[in-house]
This record gives sequence, C-alpha cells and structure tokens, in this order.
Amino acid sequence: MLIGFSVSNYKSFFQEQHISFVASKVARHKNHIVQHGMRKIVKAAVVYGANAGGKSNLISAIGFSRRIILYGLDKVDSAQKNFRLAEGSLEEPGVFRYQIYAGDYEYNYGIAVSYIKREIVSEWLYREESKEKEFCIFERMVGEDGISRVETDVVKPSMPERNRLKVYLDDFGQEISDSFKQQTILSDIARRTSDQIGIFAEIQRLYKELMNILIITPYMSYRNINEIASDARRREAFENLLHYFDTGVESLSTEQREMDLDKLVDGMPGPDAEQLKIRISGIVAEHPVMLQVNNQIVTLRKDENGNIIYNKLLLNHGSRQELFDLDDESDGTRRLFNLIPVLNGSSQNRLIIIDEIDRSLHTNLVRQFLALFFELTEANDTQMLATTHDSNIMDLELLRQDEIWFVERENDHSSRLYSLSKFQARFDKVVNKEYLLGRYGAIPIFRGSLDKAGKANEK
Repeated sequence: MLIGFSVSNYKSFFQEQHISFVASKVARHKNHIVQHGMRKIVKAAVVYGANAGGKSNLISAIGFSRRIILYGLDKVDSAQKNFRLAEGSLEEPGVFRYQIYAGDYEYNYGIAVSYIKREIVSEWLYREESKEKEFCIFERMVGEDGISRVETDVVKPSMPERNRLKVYLDDFGQEISDSFKQQTILSDIARRTSDQIGIFAEIQRLYKELMNILIITPYMSYRNINEIASDARRREAFENLLHYFDTGVESLSTEQREMDLDKLVDGMPGPDAEQLKIRISGIVAEHPVMLQVNNQIVTLRKDENGNIIYNKLLLNHGSRQELFDLDDESDGTRRLFNLIPVLNGSSQNRLIIIDEIDRSLHTNLVRQFLALFFELTEANDTQMLATTHDSNIMDLELLRQDEIWFVERENDHSSRLYSLSKFQARFDKVVNKEYLLGRYGAIPIFRGSLDKAGKANEK
C-alpha cells in the first residue's frame, strides 16, 4: 500500500511536495481505513485544483518516476522536466520518494535524477524498524567526483544473503558503467533473482507493488475492450455494471471479423505497405498480437483457414437485430468501459490512479463509482488516487477529510499540495460550498474584467 509520495523539481513542483495516505483521527468512514501494524492507511486521495494548478503533474510525477524505477532512465523523455521557472533548477536533481507498506514492513524508497547528465545520482531503500530507527537495505550516491558509492546494513555474518547482495551492489559502485547509471538497483536485483526469502524477497515485494500501480489518463483506452464479451464471466460482470450505471446497454456480444490488411495499410507507400502486411501475417501465424485499429486495440489471430481475424465488441440497446459499435456510444459510456475494469479488478491489492475521474461523466455517476469502489475494496488493500474538477463529490458523506487534497499554484507558478485536514473542517460542514467560496484555496482566480474589445482591465 502507498503511505505517501513526495516530489521536487519536476514540472510545476519545485520545493518538495508530499501527498499522504496516513489516516487522521477522523472517526467517519472507518471502512475507508486499512490497519497495518500501528499505521492506519486510507483507501483514497481525491485531488482538487484549478486548471494549470498541477493535478495532472502529480500523476505524471508518479508515472515518470515509476517508469524510470522499473525500466530505466533511457526509457523516458527527461528533457525539460525540471521546474523551468527557477534559475539553476536544471542543475538540481528531480527527487521522487515513495513510502510503501509491503509484506510486513514499511519502506522508504526513492531516486534522484540528474536532468543534465541523464543519470540516477541517488537511490535508497530503507526498512522502517521503529519510529526512530531505519535499516538500510541499500543506498547509492554519486559524489561530485562522479564516483558512485553504495552502502548497506546487510553486513552481519548471520545474514546469509549478504555476499550475494554485495555482488549485485558492486555493479553500482565505484566506476559504474554507463548502462548501470540509468538503471535502478531495485529493478536490477528484482529481475536477476527469484529468491523469495530474506532481503531479496523484500525487494521483490516492493518491486511488485510499483509494478502493479495502474495509471489511467483521460484519453487512455482499455486494451482488452474487444475481448470482454468472449469470456462469459467478464461479460456478465461488465453487463451488471453497465446496468448499474444506467448506460442503456442491455447486453454485450462479440463477432468474429476478418481483418482486411489492405485497409489497414491504406495510404502507405506500396513497398512499405506490402512489407508491413507480410510482417503482420508472419507474426500472427506464430501467436496472437495486439494492434491499434481506429483508436481501438484488437487482438489479431489466425483461424483454421489461415484468415487473420479479430473479435469485435457489439452492444445491444434493446434490439438484437441492430447492434452498436463502441464508437457509436457517448463519451461517457466509452469512459465507463475504461473505468469498469478498475472495479472488476478491485481485489488485486494495487494502487489505481485516475487522472480526471469526472471526464465525460455525470456527478451522480462519479459519486456512485467511488461509493462502489469503497464497498468492493473494503476487505483488501486496493487504493485509489484520483484528480477531479467536480466539487459536487467533495462531500464528507462520501469522503473523509484526510482523503480530500488540493493543488494550488503559488505566486512563483510552482504547485503546492495540502490536505483538507489542515483546516479541521467539521463533519457537518458543506465543504464543497466552502471550497467554491475560496475557503480552501486551489480555485481559479479571475483577475479584473474584460472590456468590450476583449482587453483585460485588472483591478
């Protein structure tokens, strides 16, 4: 479970900003809390703020750092990711820190990235043993002399993994090779060992927590959408939720269609088109392959006659003789098809991140979606981090005070993160009205007025 995330010098975040899932002393919505040891962790964080305040940059910071951690700095575009409005920020690292509960322990893990050198200049993994004491599994630092040094508390002869761990850590020490400068120790060890005991098991668990994070952006499409109706159990679950959210869709079905490769490569130069057709046909002959066609992901495979086929999802609105494609549906229904898998997979114990959860959806539907999320995840560790503009879901009947967060743009154009909890709002407050009145900040400020010519008159 995510306990907290911090970021500094990334896009609109300059000084370190922190979002926390640690529960306050609020007594309401106890089903939104998971107890791990002495720590109480909430299930959700819903982030509000004006346009250009930094909400999406928070999501981006998690996605950017997660991709570096799992796949390497060479797999991301790090150009102009620093806070560009502060002199000297390009020379300073971007720092990303995760507090995560995995297995039976709480961990403090993070990386610092040099934007100029395109290197990971610091990485650390600590296990919390008490409020005052941490155990260093590893810490990597690159000094001003360019020399990399790695430290660890795994040194006692009673720790059987110490020698093997030293072998892995030595790769990141002293004159580190260029390939290791862009990789994390965490992912390197997780990929190179399958041990499920001791320190290596802890690293595997933490790596899995980060791997399992699901990020849904406003225009992302669910990859397996056309395969939904091919499995009876998944189809029934989808249909039940489509009924629940009053979409007008009565049932789902699938139809096998033959892929016309000529249409697929239409518009390409002749030689390139033929080469792509041959390549697709060869790959599909060996195994099914996912391909984007007209904004949808389809799985191509060959039938017994050698034809390239795919499943096409069809929707029934009351007439089995007149079925609809997903492209015929409203933006809201298509958005639901991307969000419903979140509810169907709510037992997977993962962090689900949704940027603009309210996009194309009615307020009441978003409220029901969140309420259903809390209901379905009550018995597990699944969490949600979502951004929204919809103040109507800022309701203490739906969310706890410590689950409501704000991002505000400061005078220097940097973003500041803070919780509703700092205002000590009473449970009987109509907090969305207070928010729109400016009580909590993080709202648009309209400066002055416009004259008839459309020119600004600032007061």
